[in-house]
Amino acid sequence: MFVPSAFSFTDTVAQLAFIKAHSFALITTPDLQTTHMPLLVRQEGDSLFMIGHMARANRHWQALDNTPVVAVFSGPHAYISPKWYASEPNVPTWNYVAVHAKGRVSVMNDEALPAALNELMQAFEPDYNPETLDTALIDYQQKLIRGIVGIEIKVDCLQGVRKLGQHKNAADMAGVCEGLKTSGDHESLALLDYMQRHGIGYAD
Repeated sequence: MFVPSAFSFTDTVAQLAFIKAHSFALITTPDLQTTHMPLLVRQEGDSLFMIGHMARANRHWQALDNTPVVAVFSGPHAYISPKWYASEPNVPTWNYVAVHAKGRVSVMNDEALPAALNELMQAFEPDYNPETLDTALIDYQQKLIRGIVGIEIKVDCLQGVRKLGQHKNAADMAGVCEGLKTSGDHESLALLDYMQRHGIGYAD
């Protein structure tokens, strides 16, 4: 991923927090097959893994055998109008936040899949408790589990970008923030919220 130095996002703790908050990823392999899926980060000592699953009917999984992979996690993003800047001249642009995870992906064995699914459920639905499920629901889950395939990514590196206009002067940043606020659409407001919470590219 091309990342200008002004927009570099390298703090690993912050990258992992971003992935947790924006866990719906796009995974791509060298054969140009792509699949959208939520991924859960698992840290084991100094090693970083990501787990998820895809439909067995999706033939992408058949190509996953210690295969190079990129998982793309996208955050808030929005159009930036040149009319919002205090200075001139300026051009339209798009501001965004993203993290890429590069590594190798493999298919889980069938024995590991139920525990991985419970881990995913507990991460995304905190009230979920597999110990309290009734027999009918367990039987239903066991029926459906045959239709999915678990995957695990061994992450080699994370690469992030935060292109938020942080290289602009205070007046320009304030103009962009006001423009995003006035736009009122969900993505613009989400981007503005991210900028304000993290103190990047934000000015009153």
